[in-house]
Amino acid sequence: EEVTTTYVSPSPRQGLWTSTEIGATSPLVSPETPAVALPILRVLGQLANSYIIAEGPDGLYLIDQHAAHERILFDKIKYQRSQQAVEVQGLLEPVTFEVNPKEEEALKLHYEDLAEFGFSIEPFGDRTYLVRAVPLLLHHQDWAGTVRELLASLSGGDKSDWWETIAKSIACHSAVRAGQALTDDEMRELIRQLEQTSIPNTCPHGRPTMIRISSGQLRKEFGRSS
Repeated sequence: EEVTTTYVSPSPRQGLWTSTEIGATSPLVSPETPAVALPILRVLGQLANSYIIAEGPDGLYLIDQHAAHERILFDKIKYQRSQQAVEVQGLLEPVTFEVNPKEEEALKLHYEDLAEFGFSIEPFGDRTYLVRAVPLLLHHQDWAGTVRELLASLSGGDKSDWWETIAKSIACHSAVRAGQALTDDEMRELIRQLEQTSIPNTCPHGRPTMIRISSGQLRKEFGRSS
């Protein structure tokens, strides 16, 4: 497997994207043709630091920034895995974590699967393990907590869709949170990348990424006939 490794020390995430990524041509989000094409959207602002307000050809759009970013990251993870080009960040300070018997069973069963997605985990005593590397897309700083949540999902889910469980978990933990303020550039870039995804209207869990309020609905609410 071809892996690109970048070594970093755990530190607070500075912004959603770096300045070099803003306005640049990003790597392909998804090789699939989008099932639904998004209209051209113009960013107007942010509501409650959770929803992007945008104007479309026929009305107003409210975009859930967390759900939209989840879809973007899920498709990127899926694409990287299909190309065997998973990007990994090695931790300069390895993190230890403890597991219960059920989590340890899931870890042993999916050890190679987790490595395929960029996790480097090794034993460090009785039911204790070291995290030495994580996927580059994973921005959540609680590495141990993230791995344990992932193991809990793997131990309770359908064994046949393990890769999807891992990809969804990485995307969820890496996506921008509700309540996080975004700059205009970040909002525009998020929408631009969402347009490239396979299913831009829903997140990987099936929830909607946006709702549309048509011009007709707005006229009706304001009691206008035209």
